[in-house]
Amino acid sequence: MKKKIILTAAAVAFAMPAFAQEFEETMGSLPVVMSATELNEENGFANSGKYSLSFEGDAEIQYTGATPKNAMYTDLFGNEASRGCNVRISDKHNCYFQINGINTMSIKKPVVGFALLKGVRRFDGMDLVVEWSEDGIRWTALDFEPLPTDEGSELTFMYRKTSLLPNKESLSVRFRQGGYNCVFRIDDVCVGPKKFRK
Repeated sequence: MKKKIILTAAAVAFAMPAFAQEFEETMGSLPVVMSATELNEENGFANSGKYSLSFEGDAEIQYTGATPKNAMYTDLFGNEASRGCNVRISDKHNCYFQINGINTMSIKKPVVGFALLKGVRRFDGMDLVVEWSEDGIRWTALDFEPLPTDEGSELTFMYRKTSLLPNKESLSVRFRQGGYNCVFRIDDVCVGPKKFRK
């Protein structure tokens, strides 16, 4: 079933004209719980129907309202960030959230920016795999700074940026559970130049 979804998304991406576009996905604000694939079918994402983007995955999109943020994240986004929905990547191995149809051709040094929350203090976030692909088959991992593991570092969103994406007309970015013992949440996913925001 998953392979069929990936092939369908790829076919749509090739059928529609692609436009290079920086974007930010806030995961919408519908007070529901459903998978990313289901919410995509309902056009419930903030960027549903824009820039030839599509979304998929078995990760749940959950409405959680205001979620705590660390100081740097608040500086970047203000107190209104992370209201509404975010993505819950369960501790099930390979649970994933994916954005397809991203055009980075005219973005100078494109990166992925995202808010990351961990459910367990001792984890540094490195069980979460962030990766890109052109064909939905071969994936390349992106690096990002580990999360701290000190007191109070759990259950709060912290902003991270990845290493560079390639300049491509249509690629996918996937957030995937690489471990088994820590739930992650992601929100406010952006694709833009390396120097965007801070």
